Amino acid sequence: MNRIILIGLATAILMSCNNSTQNKKEMTMEQQTVGMVEITTFKLNQGVTAKDFEQSARAMQKDFLEKQGGFIKRALTVSEDSTWTDVVFWKDYQCAENTMKLSETSKLVLPFMEKIDFNSVKMNLTTPVIIEE
Repeated sequence: MNRIILIGLATAILMSCNNSTQNKKEMTMEQQTVGMVEITTFKLNQGVTAKDFEQSARAMQKDFLEKQGGFIKRALTVSEDSTWTDVVFWKDYQCAENTMKLSETSKLVLPFMEKIDFNSVKMNLTTPVIIEE
């Protein structure tokens, strides 16, 4: 009897997994195919606040970056000395390259880009060795 109850509970738990739980599993599989990590450091232009920049960064990610082929995920950080680090995970080099070319002429990216001090930009396209969640 206890075994039947346990099997019933296990079945109910497994069946209750919704699409978002299943999508997390799929996302993990996609993240395992990361072939390129773009790491860019920079400072903001004089007079640009962190809050204004964060709003532009979120809008650019939602409206442009997330719609690009091969985009997997992104992390944006800022250090105590106001150096920003933008880390973008890509399926491969070609996807990163295509998006960089598109971003040069996209009006969706301009509000984000115009806040960056381009004299401070350092970009590296790197090949991941270890990625763990």
